[in-house]
Amino acid sequence: MPKRLSDGHYRQNSLLIKSDGQNEFEISNYRGLIFTRLTVSSPQTVSNLKTNAGVDGQVQTGPVLYTSRTAKADFLLRVDDGTDLESRFHEFYNKFFNRGLVRVRQSYDIGRCFYGIPKPFSYTDVGFYDKTFSVEFDIPSAYMYSVVRSTDFPIDPSKEDLVSNNLNLPTTDLNFTHSQGTFKIFNPSDFDIQPYEQNHELNIIFKGYGSPSLTNTTTNNTFSMNSSVSSSDSLVLKGVHPLLNDDSCEIETNHGHINLKKGWNNFSLTGFSGTVTFDFPFIYL
Repeated sequence: MPKRLSDGHYRQNSLLIKSDGQNEFEISNYRGLIFTRLTVSSPQTVSNLKTNAGVDGQVQTGPVLYTSRTAKADFLLRVDDGTDLESRFHEFYNKFFNRGLVRVRQSYDIGRCFYGIPKPFSYTDVGFYDKTFSVEFDIPSAYMYSVVRSTDFPIDPSKEDLVSNNLNLPTTDLNFTHSQGTFKIFNPSDFDIQPYEQNHELNIIFKGYGSPSLTNTTTNNTFSMNSSVSSSDSLVLKGVHPLLNDDSCEIETNHGHINLKKGWNNFSLTGFSGTVTFDFPFIYL
């Protein structure tokens, strides 16, 4: 990782790529491969307009949605000869291309990442041994994501490189595990977290015993169990799907789900002795 200066900035920008099952691969000046710039496209909106007969203009129906976007990483490569060139690109293909999405972030925005699909690329000669090339990424999601999850908080000072100024955090001393009674949960995302409406990831994990009833009094969402769980049970509200010991238990619930407004959310937990943990990534434009 490039050295972080006392003011929190980095002396040199670096690109970090991680595929499933592999260690994160850092490119700052790696064996002649020099990362120069990462450009992420602006948010891409999709409108749903309706025309009413006899009325001027159109009317937006429902919320404006965000669709997939793209990114482009630019590189300069210095090689010794043609054999070295082929060897380097074979190595890079194995780093960039994967059957799944690859996680991409840069040191200038170290706390945020996107999950993308690299597109085919070719190089341009800028000298006998110098090549330039760009890797474009399709980003199926509309979002940038935090590298950390809510369950990584409070952040240990030794892990300060996992957060950045772009995460909307009032403090890194946030707590996402609470017990019975009233408490607050902070959502630093640029959006409301909506598991039902937008299929956002939100896992709510109950550990304890009783018949839990969890209410977000800020949004008036309630999830409750009609039956009791024991301390040896595993109860997780995975988005809109309640799982008891990994099996669906929706029939034993009020069929409710929980949303999180952007910012602070007030909660009440009753009928349950134990803890509730909110596990989700933060999402950004």
